[in-house]
Amino acid sequence: MRRLATLLLIVVLAVLAGCASAPKDDFGAQRQAIIETALGQLGRPYRYGGRDPSGFDCSGLVQFSYAEAGVIVPRDTKSQRDFGKTIELDQARPGDLLFYRFERGNGLHVGLYIGDGRMVHAPASGKQVSLVAVEAPEWKKRYVETVRLLR
Repeated sequence: MRRLATLLLIVVLAVLAGCASAPKDDFGAQRQAIIETALGQLGRPYRYGGRDPSGFDCSGLVQFSYAEAGVIVPRDTKSQRDFGKTIELDQARPGDLLFYRFERGNGLHVGLYIGDGRMVHAPASGKQVSLVAVEAPEWKKRYVETVRLLR
């Protein structure tokens, strides 16, 4: 009986040691999948309420890109903004969300940061999913905040 208890203790300790030494997932692969999906939508038409490759609005592009990587996020910009954690723009990593205000009131626009000072977004009616420089004057003056959904 004592031998069995000792063996069981060794097995439990080995399992716990393995768990403790397992590397932490920094979501790198998931972030990459989100960005690849979003970039794969370049040139797709803007469509109000759109959330699939037949046409996207800004929050639909975010929701679709995250869903393809296995992450469920809310559908609208306000809920997406509230869903994550606010960070500084200079801390942004690929897959973080950038929020902008173009109209008075509560209207928000969201884009996906892809790194190197750029984001992919679904701009407006008559336009297509595209890349823009975050530091461009028209974006800088409308910037609201950066939100991280993946911890």
